[in-house]
Amino acid sequence: MKYIDVYKDIKEKIQKGIYKSWTSLEGEELLCIRYGISRTTIRKALGKLKQDGYLHSRQGSGIFINPPEFYEEKNLTTLSEKIEGDIRLENLILDFKTIEANKELAEIFNIHIGDKLFYYKRLRTINNSPRVIEETYMPQYLFKEFDKEKAMGAVLRYIEKDCNYTISHDVKNITAINLDKGLAELLQMEEGVATLQIIHKVYLIRSILAQYTKETQTQNNTRFVSVR
Repeated sequence: MKYIDVYKDIKEKIQKGIYKSWTSLEGEELLCIRYGISRTTIRKALGKLKQDGYLHSRQGSGIFINPPEFYEEKNLTTLSEKIEGDIRLENLILDFKTIEANKELAEIFNIHIGDKLFYYKRLRTINNSPRVIEETYMPQYLFKEFDKEKAMGAVLRYIEKDCNYTISHDVKNITAINLDKGLAELLQMEEGVATLQIIHKVYLIRSILAQYTKETQTQNNTRFVSVR
């Protein structure tokens, strides 16, 4: 059996509700026995399921099933586009600066060490209630006019409308973390509480990485998992 067959089978069971949202998936050993495959194959299948939003990992606890909000969001949608009525969305810029790419960031963006990147950290609130902390990197060579004021607005709209780029897709990696003191204070939650963290890689056509974001959400914020 190929990894894609395992991927499709587990995906179907999640979509049909055979695997319930937020419950844990069997361990790798049991899955290998069930499907008669190697650990390498099952890990490849699980990796794709995580990438597509069906599963997430919790360090030391295993792999868990995501609710439909995670995988039914097919299009890259901004948070501001999801807000309706009297709901008020605000962005508070906590940090904005130009940095030089270290080895890790250079590899992520396929640029040279020392190349310039914009970095910003912002807190997103809805009706004055903290919802999301974002830490974002964007290559300066693509966005020469980007500044703090633009970071306060709808950044994806800026990329497409102001810069005339076409966004291709958003690759997500979803994990559960325990909040450290700094994040807990910003999100007005207790230190050590488990919540979701999503790494976004937003690509332009021709697989050019335009934006790399680490997004930490409040515990009950699943409907915004694909929000940028």
